[in-house]
Amino acid sequence: MKIIIIGGSIGGLSAGIALMDAGHDVHIYERSAGEMKDRGAGLVIQHDMMEYFIEQGISTRSVFGVSATKRQILDDKGRAALLYPNDTVFTSWNYIWRQLKDYFPASSYSAGFELESINEEENKVTARFKNGEHRTADLIIGADGLSSTVRNYVAPGINPQYAGYVAYRGLIPESELTADEVSFFSDKFSIHHYQNSHFLSYLVPGINGDLREGQRLYNWVWYQNKTTKQLEELLTDKNGTHRQFTVPAGFLSPDQQHQLNERAAKELPEVLKNRVQQTPNPFVQVILDMAVPKMFKGRIAILGDAANLVRPHTASGTAKAYRDAISLAMNLSEQKDLNTALQNWNKYQIRHAISLDMHGRQLAAQSGLGPH
Repeated sequence: MKIIIIGGSIGGLSAGIALMDAGHDVHIYERSAGEMKDRGAGLVIQHDMMEYFIEQGISTRSVFGVSATKRQILDDKGRAALLYPNDTVFTSWNYIWRQLKDYFPASSYSAGFELESINEEENKVTARFKNGEHRTADLIIGADGLSSTVRNYVAPGINPQYAGYVAYRGLIPESELTADEVSFFSDKFSIHHYQNSHFLSYLVPGINGDLREGQRLYNWVWYQNKTTKQLEELLTDKNGTHRQFTVPAGFLSPDQQHQLNERAAKELPEVLKNRVQQTPNPFVQVILDMAVPKMFKGRIAILGDAANLVRPHTASGTAKAYRDAISLAMNLSEQKDLNTALQNWNKYQIRHAISLDMHGRQLAAQSGLGPH
């Protein structure tokens, strides 16, 4: 089939690679004109995704993340109250995206194409872009994230809803930590739980996926409940612009940065407080919920964050987009009829999304995160 993918992020590229390998004529259209920017710094890469990258030749490295073989639970003094085995590999959004982007044919990836509308006829579907161009195909796949335009054609009226809390995030070059601090955090997934919040941290690859000691990055995430009023204030950046779902690094207002540092001094153990106050440009991710009742309609399908949002506690957001993509390619290969393939794919991916959503909500509730 001739397939158009709207969105050149991890989900879009994963779908593009899997569908191209299955013999389809695939082209990705990405609205960003330049290089895509970091979407949340550090993340967990699931082992099946890592194995797929290696088997496909997407990555030439057997390891492309920073392993954490231990998990340490920190008490209110910042001491490791519990230490037990852990099997997690941490990487970065930028590094995963770059691996996929370099593997996918450049001739089949067009940047600066923002979708304006979709027109579906009996045996074809056409995407029209704001630059005046239009393209026709057998299937359009929306991998255009939580602000998806394609979702409006599959599940109109379904939009992200605020979950009642946010994640502050920060990155610090490993070289800016002392030797004792590096030793304390290295090879460990560090977690500090306290009432209605928790803080976690780990090391991730440095620039261009650099895994050498001294070149990595220390990544931290701090979850905090926010009322609607507090959220409005937080999302007003240093220039007075109101942001919708994130405040990028370097745009947090001075007052909000001051409040963050003050709260760190009051609530966090010193070893974590120092990391927050050491971070010059923390950024904010609003935690959202969203689930569509169906992931396709006619010759239009959606996957990844365009279809279902997964709470970050499950460490499955990126993996879900990849699995949506691989599963779609498999179903299209196994079924001769497009509607049957999409029906089968939809049934299992919706079921998987519901399971992840329930798990994410349970983990958040255990930490007292969300509306009270």
